[in-house]
Amino acid sequence: MKISEMTLGEVVTEYPGASAILSKYGVDFCCGGARRFAEALRGHGLDPHVVGNEIVAQRVGGRRLDVKLGDFSTLQLIEHILNFHHAYVRAQRVPLLSLAGKVVEVHGARHPEYREAATLLAGMLDELELHMRKEEEILFPAIIALAGHEATGAPVPETCFGSVANPIRMMEIDHRQTGDELFRLQKITSGYVLPDDACASCEAFYQGMYHLQENTFEHVHLENNILFPRALELERTACVRP
Repeated sequence: MKISEMTLGEVVTEYPGASAILSKYGVDFCCGGARRFAEALRGHGLDPHVVGNEIVAQRVGGRRLDVKLGDFSTLQLIEHILNFHHAYVRAQRVPLLSLAGKVVEVHGARHPEYREAATLLAGMLDELELHMRKEEEILFPAIIALAGHEATGAPVPETCFGSVANPIRMMEIDHRQTGDELFRLQKITSGYVLPDDACASCEAFYQGMYHLQENTFEHVHLENNILFPRALELERTACVRP
């Protein structure tokens, strides 16, 4: 299938590295993953052919990115989300907020955008921590049980929330809010472009926010466009199996 005919979610799944390019152009491939690539790009005033070629040619370390997380099993995908996304947010939280406080204290009077970004960042990290705990304690165990049922026929335990669609719906609401906040950060920082008088701490602050955005967008993509549809299908299959 041509890249122009794929959805944004399919493009990011098929072409690892596409997420960074789409984020650079402000294209939401997470909560907007069901949109057609060409339509979404034109909606942003971009040429789908040009951006598509950039994605196909994306290379890291001199070679094409070839790790397709969509090929992971459900359990491998959850493990990846926990180890490379949840763990990343928690590891970056304290140092990034500490850096934000330092930058605001020294440069906030001349650059109000630093203070605005720091305030937004702190609230978003609080929300992300609560979101991750809900996934770890409620949603992921339910998905793991469904995967176990498919693999071994083990009974699916009853839950307090009924269908897995219910917590998924709540997670997707959280994802939309986080995506909006990340795009606001990108706008506040002019696409993470530093002012002319920026010091090393300011540069580290912007880089930290940029990498957090990159990591979180991939996290949301993996869940919205791969894990959640898979979980709904596992539940559907479990319900119709005799």
